[in-house]
This record gives sequence, structure tokens and C-alpha cells, in this order.
Amino acid sequence: MSGSATVTSTTELLPEIQRSLATRSTYRHLLLKGMAPEEAANLTAYLAGIPVGEAHWTLKQINQLLFLRQMRQTGRFGDADGNRTH
Repeated sequence: MSGSATVTSTTELLPEIQRSLATRSTYRHLLLKGMAPEEAANLTAYLAGIPVGEAHWTLKQINQLLFLRQMRQTGRFGDADGNRTH
């Protein structure tokens, strides 16, 4: 059963899907209120607890970062992940 430990069930993804829908909804609402796309994305990031500062976020980047944050919080992504060992 190689790789079976990496399979994620739909129920485990549900909070992430809901978060993605919430950020998309917030972003669209801000656009409809007259904000520029960059402004709406940055405010959406801020509301999601992502530091904005001089950075300019896109909705895709926000959702990717929130996904990684969720993976980290649930213990599915650790300090050594992504490090290359020789």
C-alpha cells in the first residue's frame, strides 16, 4: 500500500474547501463594492490573518497559503518537509 498514508479523505479537505469558498466570496464581494482586484485580494489576505505589508497577494496565493497553514496545523506538513537530504 505504497502512498496510502498520503491520501486525504474528502471530509479532511472540507474545512479547506470551506475556507477557499469563504475567501472567494469575500474577494468577489469586495470587487462588487468597487475595490480594485489588488486591493480586494490584500484585504482578503488581511482578514484571513495573513500579513500584508508591502506584499501584494492574489486570491490563488491566499488560498495556497491557507492550505499550507492548515496542513501544518494538522501535522501533515512539518519542519523537514521540502528539505533535500543528500
